[in-house]
Amino acid sequence: MTLQLTKAQLFLLMFVIQTGFVYISVQHQIIEHAHRDATIQYLIIAVVFFLQLLFYERMHQYLYLNSFVKAIYLIYWTIYITVFVSYITYVLTIWVFPNTPTLVLITIFLSVCLYASISRPETAVNIGVVLIPMLLLFLIFMFLTVPNLNVTNLLPLFYDRSNTWFKGFIYCTYAFGGAETYIILRKYLVINGKISKKAIAIYFIILTSFYLLSISFTLMYFSLNEITLIPEPILYILHSVEVTFVKRLDLFFVYIWLSWSLVTIVNYVLVMRLVYFEKKIKSPKIKLFIFFTVVTISANLLIRFSIIDFFKVYLVYGTVLFTFLLPMIIILFNRVRGRTLSESEKSS
Repeated sequence: MTLQLTKAQLFLLMFVIQTGFVYISVQHQIIEHAHRDATIQYLIIAVVFFLQLLFYERMHQYLYLNSFVKAIYLIYWTIYITVFVSYITYVLTIWVFPNTPTLVLITIFLSVCLYASISRPETAVNIGVVLIPMLLLFLIFMFLTVPNLNVTNLLPLFYDRSNTWFKGFIYCTYAFGGAETYIILRKYLVINGKISKKAIAIYFIILTSFYLLSISFTLMYFSLNEITLIPEPILYILHSVEVTFVKRLDLFFVYIWLSWSLVTIVNYVLVMRLVYFEKKIKSPKIKLFIFFTVVTISANLLIRFSIIDFFKVYLVYGTVLFTFLLPMIIILFNRVRGRTLSESEKSS
């Protein structure tokens, strides 16, 4: 499968992947454990993520995945997509389509993803551009809530720790899940393409600021007791905003988030295609159809509050393993063995 990416395209793919699924709910999980220290804990994990990207870039020649590791990542991404398709559908049934069968909802929006996925790879790469004006609108709407914010809610720091305070660091990693896709996408950068520390720093600042805004606004808008009862705080904040051109701004953002999530699915599937279809495979469209069928059926079976809540609590440990730990182990292992990506391509 042939594909060439510019630096802008690579970072756009990563931004969508790292924000599309969890952006409306991650604030609840971080603040529930970190309390008023949520912003501090998030910034610490953000610095770890930045150092990790720098390490990836410096050691990218050792970012080689063997068949076993590729299979593990494909399984993980499949589970990850399935769980969040269930979550997307669950949110839609609560906020927008309470009377529509869940299987119908899943079939409709995954059909759109299938159509985009069987198209040329460039379609999946560039489709994220349509989200840029939507996300700018979202930021404008968020700042409309400034008069209702209580800045003193950000303080005091390091005061109201609980027994689960350190779990706040773990749930902050949700915001950087998907960083492992850098391992796959870096290989397809245009010939002789290099990513400078400045470019990585700019991407880091944009992504970190985007999440930091939502965490800070959530802390300033709700009391700590209220946050524990609100699973999607961003939607509730937008629900309170009154504008003249739309009756319920929260529903308007739900549609934006749905589009955002669909593009995220398409981008994840693109990464999976780059792994699975690296060598020429017979009937790739049929295999993609089977994949989306399996996801549709599995996601529909998982749409239960207890099941979704279980995955929201424990899936983060998969993020820690597959985003932060396993890539580091792979790089160090390949470096010890002296196996680089270019040598692996020649041997294959």
